[in-house]
Amino acid sequence: MTQEVASNTVKIYAAHGRSKELGEYLATVVERLPDLPGCLSSGLTHDAQDADLWIIDVHWSSCQAMSEHFAKPSNEGLNGLLNNCFVRRVAFDSDTERCDLPGAI
Repeated sequence: MTQEVASNTVKIYAAHGRSKELGEYLATVVERLPDLPGCLSSGLTHDAQDADLWIIDVHWSSCQAMSEHFAKPSNEGLNGLLNNCFVRRVAFDSDTERCDLPGAI
């Protein structure tokens, strides 16, 4: 298994009129990410061109750490997004092509 630094990016588009609330919520989620095993850093960006777009970037100590995080059945942060109807669309991207992980796409 490759032991390289891994990263993922999540683009989250706010529901109409909910961008400010979404940004506040995401800030609390991103603040807690570095406490997760294998998380090296995380950041939240509000897109300058699209007021409804928020971007989360996370860097992991290894492909395995990233994979283990996403293998967990519960994700409190995502559940909060759905329960509060903040989101109209989510796009996920990771560098799994660099990771030698079974089932990586």
